[in-house]
Amino acid sequence: MQEKIHHEAVGEEGRLYIPPTGLLRGEPALPSSKYYTLRYLLAATLAKGESSVAFPASSDDSEALFRSCRALGAVLTWDDTRQDVLRVKGAGRELLEALTALGADCAATGEEGYLPITIRGGKLHGGRVTISGARSSQYLSALLFLAPLIGEPLEITVVDDLKSQALIHISLHVLREAGIVVEHDAALRHFSIAAGQHYQTREYSVPGDYPSAAALLSACAVTTDPASQITLTRLRPDEEIGVELIGALRAMGADVVVEGEMVRLRGGRRLRGIEMNGDGAIDCIPVLVAAACFAEGESVFYNIEGLHYKESDRINDLCMELRRAGCIVTPRDDAIIVRGQPQGVEGGVVVDGHSDHRLLMALAIVGLRSNRGLTLVGTGHIAKSYPHFFEDLQQLGVEVR
Repeated sequence: MQEKIHHEAVGEEGRLYIPPTGLLRGEPALPSSKYYTLRYLLAATLAKGESSVAFPASSDDSEALFRSCRALGAVLTWDDTRQDVLRVKGAGRELLEALTALGADCAATGEEGYLPITIRGGKLHGGRVTISGARSSQYLSALLFLAPLIGEPLEITVVDDLKSQALIHISLHVLREAGIVVEHDAALRHFSIAAGQHYQTREYSVPGDYPSAAALLSACAVTTDPASQITLTRLRPDEEIGVELIGALRAMGADVVVEGEMVRLRGGRRLRGIEMNGDGAIDCIPVLVAAACFAEGESVFYNIEGLHYKESDRINDLCMELRRAGCIVTPRDDAIIVRGQPQGVEGGVVVDGHSDHRLLMALAIVGLRSNRGLTLVGTGHIAKSYPHFFEDLQQLGVEVR
């Protein structure tokens, strides 16, 4: 019996050793989607009446939104009979009044425009508005969720390139489930939200999280033992991020089977380099880069400029740590180029997760295929999206310590 990892003891600046491991087997319970949890929780909070959210994600981000919704007047309680169902009683008009203040008079009073932000009350109006999508899709998602509360028609035009379009599709999917009609063009450049719409109470069910799945599937893909196998469930087969992820793994030569909401990957296959437009699965790119480090030939992951603006600089910081481990990677402004080393890398060094959960997952994968393992620093930051990632690796056969 392997010793359980206690994250309270690890702490945000803790460290863990990932040894070389050739065999992974198991069916870990995948974390719930952070993308869907946050959007379902917001839609439920904006509805007047009680909604339920089954299988909400347990992570730092979701906990932060729980606290924010409660602070704005929503009542959030766990179901007495099912501990995996969160019941949300929307705050109705009181919350509407708080949200309509957001566009009236806002000023960032912190140093160089950072938090805290001061918000003064006012009244929002409909009409036409433009927004840049070059750095993040989150600003557009925020406007889409706000639009039904204004009480007047709103038209939104996106200027520049819209990054992370897959996340806008998730926002639109959740809005449809909540009873909100958003008209838009195929290119996601123009959006129209009619007046008189209201969020409806619903029973939502959160699917599994594809970026978390990407880490486990990539870890299995780089193993050398043909007996390696990971099975994951609760993954919607039509989700754009999943389609991109599975397509990339198959293009690399991984043995992936999809049956409904189940995904199974068998390890021990020789991987090959790929070229991938990473925008459709941007949060999966760090772990796919890690897998590509052990593929034959060159891999190019492009259209990923948005990775500069995440919890860390996921292009430059990731490449710096991968090089330290012995990988051959080249950062570009909007790309990462990888020269694969199917024989593995040396390892035997300490690598820094840069306070970023995605980097920690990617570096753990490299540790599995290193000759001497890797020691990861800052492992407590894994709680941002996947608090039990290292425990799951342990259950799959990795002697994490």
